[in-house]
Amino acid sequence: MKRLGRLDITGWVLWFALIAGCAQLPEYARPRFHTPDNGSTVSREGFGYRPLTIEDFSAESLPPEYSPYNHHINAHSCISIRPSRESKARITQGIYGNQSFYVGSIPEVTFEAVFVPACSWWNPEVKTRQRAYVLQHEQIHFALAELAARKLTRHAREEMKDYLAINNSYQEVQEELKTKLKEMAHAAMESSFEEHTDFDEDTSMRHDPRAQRWWLEEVETRLAEEGVQ
Repeated sequence: MKRLGRLDITGWVLWFALIAGCAQLPEYARPRFHTPDNGSTVSREGFGYRPLTIEDFSAESLPPEYSPYNHHINAHSCISIRPSRESKARITQGIYGNQSFYVGSIPEVTFEAVFVPACSWWNPEVKTRQRAYVLQHEQIHFALAELAARKLTRHAREEMKDYLAINNSYQEVQEELKTKLKEMAHAAMESSFEEHTDFDEDTSMRHDPRAQRWWLEEVETRLAEEGVQ
């Protein structure tokens, strides 16, 4: 088998948007996946889990589909799950008879939650006394995404032990590996939406610092128990 080297897969991501601060949870305010305008699934933007600041929300406006609701939305967070820099994919070439083929694998995989400032928006109308509450709200959404990423890492490491992509085309193998990671990230985010929605229903339908503090302590405890992947 001829080893063709490792692929950088840190940019293989699937975006979703989280909107907070509405009085209720109508359709426009529910967590959903967001695809970049250019349709690309590759991006190196954003940063991994850390405390957020208002300055991290650098988008000048909401996406067009949300603009009619800008007076009802306090913040719009673009968060994703993607493979971290430690993740590696490998494709090797083999020959059977006169036929060349390629085998792809993902021997090292770690997923992380990523916050993307370029498409995250902060409503300038948020009153000073509300800023800490709104920012804490977005932080908890970020933490929930990071918890989903760490859970996915554990699952993916087990599944990838026996996973091989085999095809006569290098490009087809590369695409299969990319699709596999995207599907895993999609499933992880989809399975976490119920918890994001529960959190919003507890804290977005009314100003409830006590409930939000409970959620903050809950995610911080879980992150500490999970530790670094």
